[in-house]
Amino acid sequence: MTNNIYTGRPSALTNVDPALFDQIEKEIDDIKQRYRTKLGPKDVAYIKGLRRNSRTFEAIGRGLLWVSPEPITWSIGVFFTWLHRNIEAIEIGHNVLHGQYDYFPEIPQFHAHNFKWKAPVDEEGWRREHNGLHHVHTNVFEMDPDLNHGILRTNELTPWNKRHLFQVPVYLFGAYPTMLYQFNAQNLGFGQKFRERAFPEGNKGYALVDTAGESDDELAKPNSRSIWRILAKEYVVFPLLAAATGFSGLKVLLGNALADVINNYWVSMTIQATHFTEPLQSADALKHKGHWYLSQLESSVNFKGSRRMSILWGHLNYQIEHHLFPDIPSHHYPDMAKEVKAVCKKYGVDYKCNPTWGRAIRNYMSVMWKHSFPPATQPQQSNAGTGHA
Repeated sequence: MTNNIYTGRPSALTNVDPALFDQIEKEIDDIKQRYRTKLGPKDVAYIKGLRRNSRTFEAIGRGLLWVSPEPITWSIGVFFTWLHRNIEAIEIGHNVLHGQYDYFPEIPQFHAHNFKWKAPVDEEGWRREHNGLHHVHTNVFEMDPDLNHGILRTNELTPWNKRHLFQVPVYLFGAYPTMLYQFNAQNLGFGQKFRERAFPEGNKGYALVDTAGESDDELAKPNSRSIWRILAKEYVVFPLLAAATGFSGLKVLLGNALADVINNYWVSMTIQATHFTEPLQSADALKHKGHWYLSQLESSVNFKGSRRMSILWGHLNYQIEHHLFPDIPSHHYPDMAKEVKAVCKKYGVDYKCNPTWGRAIRNYMSVMWKHSFPPATQPQQSNAGTGHA
């Protein structure tokens, strides 16, 4: 048995009977097929209802920020503006870009390749990195770009350098308040170019994204376009309109900024706490679909929450189901989770779920803190993944 380099727990996928791969493949495929046959008008109504609610929240929030005479109504305006930004970012945007609503010809605006994200993220770069790499090679060393990103170090196989000493404050007070604005750096390859220049061993320990041979100038265009469409709306257009109509443009600007920061923290703490505390995986998992399903089960962890709160987490509190069924509309995950959990119990597979979001965040922060410091000894790479020069 090999130990999980994060927590010391043994990896459940060491010396597994290959017959289990076939059994898990059939069980998970059966769940997926059952829910695919259920897709229909209720799913269309769900995503259209989300967009309608998002627009309502936006109108309430921006209106209150605009005309609020005192701090209480201004704070309520911030809350509703955040609700709008949150729903658009993760329950609509992230899930739509996984193709969850491509099944329905009557809503082409929610098809992945038509969708324009109300977030400062280039859609094509996101699909290429997030869908094509992270979801395929989850927690595989030097193959999953989301495992270590930016300057982050989350395991002992990644070479340590002095910048890692500061990763906790850098992320808490720099990266997380602006996380959505940082995604393009990862997805379009700017982060890996920085590490190549700044880190003693360059990108060793970090997965590389394929930029399809595009130059920095070519990559800068979608980066600037996606970021400025949000910055211009939030920090130029709405404040100027408020000022032009006799209200406080500064008050609107500050409200938009606070909603933006809250949303970035919320998204960061949701997505960061559901993989990094879990074991590294073998690149060999792709050789068998059942093995790959098991690797998704072991590399992901859920946290408990109500169905209503799950919407605000983009249903990423069901991270296991999201990785097993990324193209099934996310509102089905609470029901699918019951079936996945039953399969895990049947075959003696660990189904991991933190009791609260707070516990999930605490576990992640402990990993982040631990790997800020140099290891006592430099570990040898095992079959956790495949390295690159």
